[in-house]
Amino acid sequence: MKQLCVLEQRNAFQGFFRIDVLRYQHSLYSGGMSVPIERELVGRGQAAVLLLFDCQAQVVILIEQCRAGALQHAQTIGNAAQAWLIEPIAGMIDDGESAEQAALREAQEEAGIALNSAQYICQFYPSPGGSDEILHLYAAEVDSSLVAEFAGLAADVEDIRVLKIPFEEAKQKLLRGDFNVASTLIALQWLFFQKLSA
Repeated sequence: MKQLCVLEQRNAFQGFFRIDVLRYQHSLYSGGMSVPIERELVGRGQAAVLLLFDCQAQVVILIEQCRAGALQHAQTIGNAAQAWLIEPIAGMIDDGESAEQAALREAQEEAGIALNSAQYICQFYPSPGGSDEILHLYAAEVDSSLVAEFAGLAADVEDIRVLKIPFEEAKQKLLRGDFNVASTLIALQWLFFQKLSA
């Protein structure tokens, strides 16, 4: 039987994100408990991800924006364009809001389209070695002619380009490994290898 004992959890930093220091022990496969382990944990919370697609027009709708998490790598390789990532619509879940409600709100904010519902796909940890973030993935079929070309909330300093990528092009990019965001990979694998192949 797996056991876990949190010995200490303290806040080390509080800003846009939170960093906690955890001391914990867990049961070992060989029996007994581990020595105390200390790790820093980035407190990201939970977010909703929404993949939009249009079967009539045969396009998947993704967004492109400059992302803080890619800045250092872009600078290291001397290619600023690498800081702009292609991904599904996504955003943090606000207090009192369900994951689906957050996904629908983000559709309006990041693609300029109003939706009433979305299909739940799955939830996953994008980086559990150092972050507590849980992503809730949804999908919705839409009329791609209704999405905006550019979007984002000025209050959140968002500058977003909405992309309509033909199914075949998106699938080929997926198979070639052109996409580098976990939520993009997972969402497109669901679309091409579960939804559209069923």
